[in-house]
Amino acid sequence: MARRPAAKKKTARKKSPARRAAPKRPAAAPKSSSTRRVINSPSLFPPTVPLSNAVKVGNLVFVSGSTPFAPDGSIAKGDFGAQMRQVMENIKVILKDAGSSLERVVKVNVILIRISDFWAMNDIYKTYFRAGNYPARTTVEAPLAHPDFLLEIECVAEA
Repeated sequence: MARRPAAKKKTARKKSPARRAAPKRPAAAPKSSSTRRVINSPSLFPPTVPLSNAVKVGNLVFVSGSTPFAPDGSIAKGDFGAQMRQVMENIKVILKDAGSSLERVVKVNVILIRISDFWAMNDIYKTYFRAGNYPARTTVEAPLAHPDFLLEIECVAEA
């Protein structure tokens, strides 16, 4: 026959020492309201993908990749110079709407679909900045989403 386990003896419970109340935590500092502001320039052709023209946070403006759409939605197909100037003009509008300007740009990323346009890009680019006051810049060659885009430029500026 199977044995029954022996019954456990009840032991007297020891009294634990009196607990002190937990110290009160200092009140949490109120959360500051975010300074994040979305910028969508009404005078530009509206983005057809989910992005904002720019986002301003604190003293910085982050401009999304600006494309060569004219305000009416047209594109100067195949004309690199016209597209480059349109992109720079679009960036000027976005920065103005964000309370900034090209003079306050600190970093630029240029995306070209043909690296052979590099020198033409530089010739136009330098006309938008005061000599010797050029922002930091990276230029790369990469395919772009729209088949008619020859370039795209994004930047960061002080507000």
